[in-house]
Amino acid sequence: MRKGHFRVVIGGQDVTSRFVPLLISLSITKSSTEATQSATFTLDDKDATVRFPKTGTPVRIELGWQGGAMRAFEGEVDTCDWSLDRGSGSVLTVTARSASLKGKVKQPTDRHWERTTLGRVLEDAAGDADLSIKVHSSLASRQLEYEAQDNESFFAFADRLAREHGATFAIKGSQAGFVPRNQGVSATGQPLPTIVITRGTVISASGLTPATDRPRFKKKKGRWYDLHRARQVIEEVETGDDVEPEDVLRFMEPDATAAQTRADSDRVDAARQKGSGSITIEGEPTAEPEGIAIIQLRAGVDGSYTIASITDTLDRGSGYTTQISLGNPQGSAGTDSR
Repeated sequence: MRKGHFRVVIGGQDVTSRFVPLLISLSITKSSTEATQSATFTLDDKDATVRFPKTGTPVRIELGWQGGAMRAFEGEVDTCDWSLDRGSGSVLTVTARSASLKGKVKQPTDRHWERTTLGRVLEDAAGDADLSIKVHSSLASRQLEYEAQDNESFFAFADRLAREHGATFAIKGSQAGFVPRNQGVSATGQPLPTIVITRGTVISASGLTPATDRPRFKKKKGRWYDLHRARQVIEEVETGDDVEPEDVLRFMEPDATAAQTRADSDRVDAARQKGSGSITIEGEPTAEPEGIAIIQLRAGVDGSYTIASITDTLDRGSGYTTQISLGNPQGSAGTDSR
């Protein structure tokens, strides 16, 4: 029988053996909508034997199956919470994040760029925050007439650019990544792992909705104002959905390229919202946000989905599990051909 396994190093010291009798739960969370990964461990603190860690203390965690695949986390302590009640006793909860919040990453900055690429903008902004960044080639080469970091931190600036360009942005240590959404690739262009979910691995599934019509539009239309022709111009992006409505985006963009880009980003987001659900399975350390999950549970639900987020958890009660949030249904999802 497989057994969940973990290893924790805090401040360069391996504390795994000390944590084994005290550990209530340990979790690692990664999401395509959050710039940082997080890890949380909850300890039985009845004897107050664990030293209260300082914020900023380096943390390394491995979580997975004994003798098998492991998920690795590197970051630093962000918060420490202590609680006490008559039912659960004394509990110490420590949360770590994959990016330091003590550096320039959250410092507001003002600068602008003209006639350059998205890759250059992100590299310059990341450098100002003492980070390096890998931008997927399909995004790095995008031409920009103008872009401004208007009193925004790198966190806020890169997050905004990700929303505008249909991308996912993440930071791990001093390295950031910027990749297209719903493409199943890493910043270096390598395919992310695909996992298969069957009834034999499912612990629970809730809200599996493989199809909904609300976010579906035939076209996405971005708007900009042409000063030379003194009129509004619309740039259209086909979604591939067989429906009648067309969606005109609310805000005006500065030029044709920006309008087209924003319309395409909205198309990507709408594809993610066309289906949703949450599944908890036996621990799967290879699952990654933006990777593909192939569902094999029943007709109508079966198909391919993009993984939106994962949370690996090891606790005293349920052992090692992985909770997966899904979106962007593809293939046969939503179709029961019987």
